[in-house]
Amino acid sequence: MSDVILYSGNAFSVADGKGRFVLPLEMRRQVKLASGGENRLCLSVHMGNGCATGFGLSHKLFLFEEVNELEREARAANRPFNGDLERENRLGTIEDVNFDEGGRFFLHPDIKEEAGITDVVFFYGVGRYFQIWKPEALVESPDRPALIRNKVRRWLEQRVAEGGK
Repeated sequence: MSDVILYSGNAFSVADGKGRFVLPLEMRRQVKLASGGENRLCLSVHMGNGCATGFGLSHKLFLFEEVNELEREARAANRPFNGDLERENRLGTIEDVNFDEGGRFFLHPDIKEEAGITDVVFFYGVGRYFQIWKPEALVESPDRPALIRNKVRRWLEQRVAEGGK
């Protein structure tokens, strides 16, 4: 059995009165495990699809080691590679935040803005990290699986029907 932390599953979270979101229970357990038992969550923005990402400290180390490996491969193949720029792209945008025992955390304002997030998020586990979406953006993303897009669309419709935003 590998010690790699893999995130799966999905859930919604509506911001509380203080603007905090709640990390789903199973993802919370995985993040804590990946962060050496600490309630430490790493947040960033996905460069390719417009959502935020979340993971534990072990994935941050994985990203660093992955760049080192890419650098070694480029050197061995005698091809150009800017390791510093790649580390900047992968690690420079990560914000570490604490979450309480109930899983409540603040999503950094810059990350919220980049991902278009306001008062609700959709957590989507996709392996070594999980995505944090503005639900409407996920529904409009043709690259996401139809099953997930339809689930989120139905949730949004139900929210409107119940008088939510």
